[in-house]
Amino acid sequence: MNNNHHISEAIFELAEETFTKLRQLNIPPYPKYYHDTFMEQLQAGSDPDLIDLSKKHGYLFSNTQHEEMVSETCFGLVKKGLEEFVKTNDTLKTISDETAINIDFIKKDYTSVDTHQVIQAFDNFQSQIFQELQNADETIAKLKLEVERLERESNIDPLTKAHNRRVLVKDLEEVLSIGKEKAIDMHLVMFDADDFKKINDSFGHIAGDKTLIFLSKLIQNSLRRGTRIYRYGGEEFVILLNRTSYEEALKIVDRIIKETCESKLLYKGHDIHLTLSAGLCSHKAGICAEELLDKADKALYEAKHSGKNCYRTAN
Repeated sequence: MNNNHHISEAIFELAEETFTKLRQLNIPPYPKYYHDTFMEQLQAGSDPDLIDLSKKHGYLFSNTQHEEMVSETCFGLVKKGLEEFVKTNDTLKTISDETAINIDFIKKDYTSVDTHQVIQAFDNFQSQIFQELQNADETIAKLKLEVERLERESNIDPLTKAHNRRVLVKDLEEVLSIGKEKAIDMHLVMFDADDFKKINDSFGHIAGDKTLIFLSKLIQNSLRRGTRIYRYGGEEFVILLNRTSYEEALKIVDRIIKETCESKLLYKGHDIHLTLSAGLCSHKAGICAEELLDKADKALYEAKHSGKNCYRTAN
């Protein structure tokens, strides 16, 4: 019982730390953003009972439920939109039927048709149709914006604003579907911040988070417009250089590593020196996403053991 009380207190304390961190980083506490930050705080913490609980009951801490909730919410919004279309269609039919009856009544005696009455009937019909269409248009526009917002939220890493791993896998599969039969000019690069733990230990986790945000922006600004950057996990980032020659890909990676090394990040009067290591794997005919990522990861490992602040290419 005492242990359960301890775990409850630890979870509440972690929740408070999560909200505090989101406020410090100026990140809105959307469900996904809260979950990702909560899990980062949990992994960074040292409470053995809480960590053990998360391992035994991973489903309680999983983000799968949230992604399902987003999907269900999106589906619900689309369903609501379709229902609005049906409702509008039924309303228009009703207006049309009622107006047709009125016009039939007017047409009974052509010899005594009141033109003013006819014009008024048409005006009423037009006015009601216009209002219904306008209402439907406004409803659908709002639903569209909400669906787009939910989709963005489920695709973006809350801290760095880079795309998340789910989007990486989706984009990789799309590109690789083109390269099943032949090699294409596509290269996957995996970056990792060198000695990142030292930054956390020396300056705190907020400094570490600021560092990741800074790195994400630095890498993004070094890429051509439209090239996505993905947060692969922790301090690892991935980029896909599609329709890029091997020589140009090497130049891009070399430039990013040099710019990072020459950059300056100030945090509370401290100069944080950053370096990156990278592993590059080029596309080959028939290669799958898992193999591409694995080879880039191994090349990154070689770069780490070659002194860091450099890159290596996969065989």
